[in-house]
Amino acid sequence: MTKLIFVGCLSKEQYQDTINNAVKIIQKLDPEYEEIDDVPCCGSLLFHTSTDDETNIHVQDVHNWFKSNDVSDIITICAGCYNYLTRYYKEIISDFNINVKHILQFIAEDGNIEKLNLKYPGKRLAVNYHDPCHLKNAVNPILNEPRKILESIENIEFKEMENYGKLSLCCGSGGGVYSIFKENSDYNALAIFKQMRRTKLLLTSCPFCYTAFKRIYDDRKNKVRTPIMKFEDFIVKLMEGVDPLA
Repeated sequence: MTKLIFVGCLSKEQYQDTINNAVKIIQKLDPEYEEIDDVPCCGSLLFHTSTDDETNIHVQDVHNWFKSNDVSDIITICAGCYNYLTRYYKEIISDFNINVKHILQFIAEDGNIEKLNLKYPGKRLAVNYHDPCHLKNAVNPILNEPRKILESIENIEFKEMENYGKLSLCCGSGGGVYSIFKENSDYNALAIFKQMRRTKLLLTSCPFCYTAFKRIYDDRKNKVRTPIMKFEDFIVKLMEGVDPLA
């Protein structure tokens, strides 16, 4: 049986450091999980841009790859991959029985938070968390897990956004919105920054959301001064005793 770390195409192309940090967390909690170089794309973008027949063929091909590699468990660091694997694979593949988790679910499992022994090295750090659409709208929504993790960390003060949970705003990155409606996409991302409540860091667990927020942060530093960080990068800095804002 193979326990697979499924990193996703966007992270693989742009965020190798985040992948390394995710692997570090996962393997600290369960060394049996591993990366495999030739993991295929989950096909989520194909689902939105192609025909049902082409999508079904791709899903079947990926499922065959899983079977040929004896994959029994998957942890994904991408919100989109999690949503797609847990929703559409079970609809298309009648015998799909792989246990799929997002990294937030894995960290939040009983005993795992304690194993990481997380503590902010300063006096106090106030943070916000943005709920990605792919996680809040998944078949098995991921809402409580990030809050459970953040509220367990010593010297971290977790604050909710004005819109959070099921009512959180879309970052404007998914579904090809940025490719076609850039102004609308940027408007959404900037609106989320404006909802932050006197915090010093915005966290997200989705690489698409991170991309949207990072673009706004880099382009509008005169208006947006709160840095954005991927959840895995934040956790590893705390594991190593490093101030995330340093």
